[in-house]
Order: sequence, then structure tokens, then C-alpha cells
Amino acid sequence: MNEPKPISLPEPLLRAGFSLQNGTLHLDGGPCMLTEPDIPEGVRGIRSFCFSGSPVLKSVRLPKSLRELGTGAFADCPALETVLIPEGITRLRKMTFSGCRALRSVELPHSVTSIGEWAFRSCHALETVLLPESVTDICAEVFLDCPALTILGRKNSAAERFAQTFGIPFQAVEQP
Repeated sequence: MNEPKPISLPEPLLRAGFSLQNGTLHLDGGPCMLTEPDIPEGVRGIRSFCFSGSPVLKSVRLPKSLRELGTGAFADCPALETVLIPEGITRLRKMTFSGCRALRSVELPHSVTSIGEWAFRSCHALETVLLPESVTDICAEVFLDCPALTILGRKNSAAERFAQTFGIPFQAVEQP
């Protein structure tokens, strides 16, 4: 019988106060003072508000094994510029990236179907968000206070209807 391999956190995460509980990454204390944490494969979730308030978090690569991002997982990380969201994430919860003022661009994978309220609120530098056709449930206030935003998506999609309803510029793009 194949048992899952135990996941071990890299030394920098351990020193920073992170731990794993049932495959979910937790921060014991905080805020995170790592600029580019290396979250290993095998991690299946990131606890609510885990990275929230990190003043130096600049970039994060999320593992392909990730299935769950908790509420506000990366909220109020003013230096966060890039995040690659893996296939397998089906929804962005409330406030996931709220207040990430340096975040410029986000491409959601085709596995995402819903985006919770304020997921990108006050992301002042956010210029583009690619919303795949799979995204059909978008809360009204998801992009509140994102003055530079253009939504990218397929023509006649939920993304286009959302952009039109809320007066957000829309650009039609072909998606694989």
C-alpha cells in the first residue's frame, strides 16, 4: 500500500515559525518575515490569515498540491508583487489578496470557479486579472478600490458581464 510521504518544511520556514497540521501550513506567531518563502509540494492548504500582514513578502510560489487558500491568507502584504496560483484551487475566499498594494497581475487557473468578496480589495497597482471561463461566481466587491484594473477574459463570459456591470475595463482574450 502506498502511504503518502511525510512533508517536511524547509529550514527557513521552520525558523520563521511555520508548522504543518494535517497538510495545512500555519504560522505560529507572525508576521512572516520571509521575502520569498518556498512552500514545498505536499502542502494541501494555507491557513486563514497565515501570511497576512507580512511587510516583506514579495513573491510566493504555491505548490501544485495546494487545494485550499484560507480566508485572508495573503491579506495586507504591501510588498507582494507576484503569486502563481496552481491548478487545483477552486475558489478564492474572502480577502485572499486584499490590501496587496504592489500586486500587478494575476492569472487564475481553470480550476477556479468562484471568487469571494474583497479577494482583491485595495490592490492599487493591480492592472490585469485573467478570469477563465470556469469562474462563474464573482462577488460584487471583489475588486473594490482597484483603480488601474482591466479584466481579461473570453468574450460573452461571466468575466465580461461582471466588468460591464461594475464599469471595469474589459479586454477579450483567447484562452487555451
